[in-house]
Amino acid sequence: MRIGRKPLVALVSGGIFCLLSAMVGHTEPRPYLESPTVAFRPLTGGDVRPLNPKVRYVGAYELVATGTSGLVGLSDIQVFPTADGVQAEAVSDFGAVARFTLKADGKGGYLDSLLEIDPLRGTDGKTFDNKSLADSEDLAYDPVTGRRFVSFEGVQRVMTYTDWRGAGETLPLSGLALFPSNFGMEGLTYLPDAKTGDALLIGVEAGGFWRCELASNACAPVNGPAAPGFLYMLTSLAVVDYADPVRRHEILALYRYFDPLTGPRNILRLLKYENGALTAITDLVRPKPYDNYEGVAAQKTGDGYRLYLISDSLKENGRSKLLVYDWTP
Repeated sequence: MRIGRKPLVALVSGGIFCLLSAMVGHTEPRPYLESPTVAFRPLTGGDVRPLNPKVRYVGAYELVATGTSGLVGLSDIQVFPTADGVQAEAVSDFGAVARFTLKADGKGGYLDSLLEIDPLRGTDGKTFDNKSLADSEDLAYDPVTGRRFVSFEGVQRVMTYTDWRGAGETLPLSGLALFPSNFGMEGLTYLPDAKTGDALLIGVEAGGFWRCELASNACAPVNGPAAPGFLYMLTSLAVVDYADPVRRHEILALYRYFDPLTGPRNILRLLKYENGALTAITDLVRPKPYDNYEGVAAQKTGDGYRLYLISDSLKENGRSKLLVYDWTP
């Protein structure tokens, strides 16, 4: 810090401040920065007519963070209903996990939330020191133990975490192909199966699906449907409902299309995993306002599900969008 001669005004002001401080007595110090928060700014121009008549558009929101610049590059989201609201976790392309609460404000939006952002860590407990190692793309969890799984696209691997502030563990998966650079494991979800054993389902941006048995860490290709349109590529997978014997094998699959002239487009499709293969059931949503949506999650409601889509913004401000829909199957 460079120090020079203070102007007379500053000296006088400083003297007055010291005098007032002595008069009012000692006060507790306050931190320079408050805890980071995130606000959900409503957006207009959203979906008027989703692809499926059983889906209703709820709203679109821009995530505006205060006190941090780390809420960028979000590539997937998970939601967990609690008494205080819906707890959300989102991983980013920069190797971090963000946590915040979606609590209704009674006006059709959400209250501002405290925001926690922690860097993901390697097996040595240290943060990743380059983008290739840190490029986390999708997030899954074991509904019984709560253990989290994260797929990484740069240096291809899946890591598991029991504590977001602790070291990760790299799963010794075998049998996976070496996927093209930056077109790898965009989709990841947990498949419970009492007969054959629990597994991870991996969806590859360049095309194809893989099932990895957690008991043996062995992976094998899974027959699945083609992408929903020309140049569409997979960006996220999420089981609809682990608590429902039927819905636990129904999977939300989010696809992305990008053209530099028209910008990004997405389609949210419902798949079903049965007899070792994936089939397409129906297309649910073609999201607006347009953005680079990379993550999807579902929350059980009274008569259906609330669907959340999150984007890795392509705009200069880096602010993600959150889209919300209600779906009654």
